[in-house]
Amino acid sequence: MDLINMSRSLRRLPGCLMKSVLFQGHQSRRVLSTPSKWHGLFEPNDLKLAPDIPEFKVLHIQMRGHDFPVLESYAKQVHGMVRVILNLESDSFASPAKSTQVRTFHPKSVNVNHKFDLQTFIRTVAVDNVPTTLVPIILQLVQKNCPEAVEVSLKEPEPEEEEFRYVPDYSVLELQARKDFIASGKLKKK
Repeated sequence: MDLINMSRSLRRLPGCLMKSVLFQGHQSRRVLSTPSKWHGLFEPNDLKLAPDIPEFKVLHIQMRGHDFPVLESYAKQVHGMVRVILNLESDSFASPAKSTQVRTFHPKSVNVNHKFDLQTFIRTVAVDNVPTTLVPIILQLVQKNCPEAVEVSLKEPEPEEEEFRYVPDYSVLELQARKDFIASGKLKKK
């Protein structure tokens, strides 16, 4: 009895349809169906489809080597790979060469046999807004294509490196010191 009353009450609901289903030639079950506007998945309005991927604001790919032509062509290749293959904005720049003096000694003595002036050249490719998911791919691309005698490092920029990048202009520094000296009143203009 309860099932009959329940099926009658379901028939009276607005928007609900009762259908009888034929099962092996007998009418046996009734199926409750609702209109298609009630079907579907509930999605909240503030749902984001793509997750937020953290990014490095700037990432430096720094290459060091003693052979200038090899280093320069490899820096050009890395800059092109980052720009074309990975579709990231990048900028490349050179830093001043570091000079190292190398001495060899005669066997079992303190006398200098040979003196060498070894230049270390530095090229840097700065990549902007790098997603953290691309960092392993960049690292693999750089490592697989690295020529011999080139040392590569991938890191965030440091202020000391930014200062080292610029060569000081001693004449400008001298004029600035003279200006400060005049401003202090210890030296009169000529």
